[in-house]
Formats: sequence, structure tokens, C-alpha cells
Amino acid sequence: MEPQFFQIKTIPAALWGFPSERVIVAVHGAQSSKTDVPFRLLAEAFPHCQILSFDLPEHGDRKDGPIRCKPPVCVRDLSAVLNYAESRWASVGLFAVSMGAYFSLLACRERNICHAWFLSPVVDMERLTRDMMGWFQISETRLEAE
Repeated sequence: MEPQFFQIKTIPAALWGFPSERVIVAVHGAQSSKTDVPFRLLAEAFPHCQILSFDLPEHGDRKDGPIRCKPPVCVRDLSAVLNYAESRWASVGLFAVSMGAYFSLLACRERNICHAWFLSPVVDMERLTRDMMGWFQISETRLEAE
């Protein structure tokens, strides 16, 4: 199954599946993109829905762009994609992978999402960041200085 490519504002997006009144917004994880294999598999598993995926900053078609993959930016982009979906489909679901799940939790607090599936979600980004800093012996002082 091949997606149709287009843009939502300036965000590269892909739409999978046949026309439907239902859509699942798909948010990829780190080092991935809107064409990630789980999204194709999702489209095959849910033929009664369309799958709408997009590239977060520094990923896919935005890999070499000037915008950094930071939570506020990613939440803004995901909100724009969700607004697009809500304006075009009667039912909006959500599927998110890893850091995409984290951004989804931030972006969807006040949204009416009919179903949500998270694959390997990072739900405590602060703890993960602190753990990773410890693994590499990087203190907050060093991080701020560099």
C-alpha cells in the first residue's frame, strides 16, 4: 500500500488507505518518518480507516531543515495535524511510537480522541533525559556550559 504525499501547512504528510470517515493520526518515533513500516502495517490492519502520518522536525523530509525536534515545536506541529484531521474526518484516533507517544500526551490533553494506541511510549521524558545524562556522565552544569 502506497500513501499519497502532501503538506499540512509546511509539514510533510502522508495519507494511507481508501476514503473513509475515520482517520488515525500516526506519530513516528526517533530516527523515523511518516513512511515508517508500522504505519503501512496499521493501514493494512485497519482498512476501514485512513492513516495520516507526518514528519516531525529533523526527520524524514525535514531531516536537514532548520527547525529542531523540541517538544514545544513537535506539540505545535502535532496540534496542526490534529486540527487538520478534525476538520476533515468524523472520527479521529491516534497511534504513536516512542517519543511520538510523549508528544501526543502533551498535545492531546484537551482533545476528543476516540481511540489511542502507544507503541513503546516514553511517558517520563525528564527521567529519561536525566538517566541518559548519567549514562554519559554529563552534569546539568556541563550541559548548560556546552
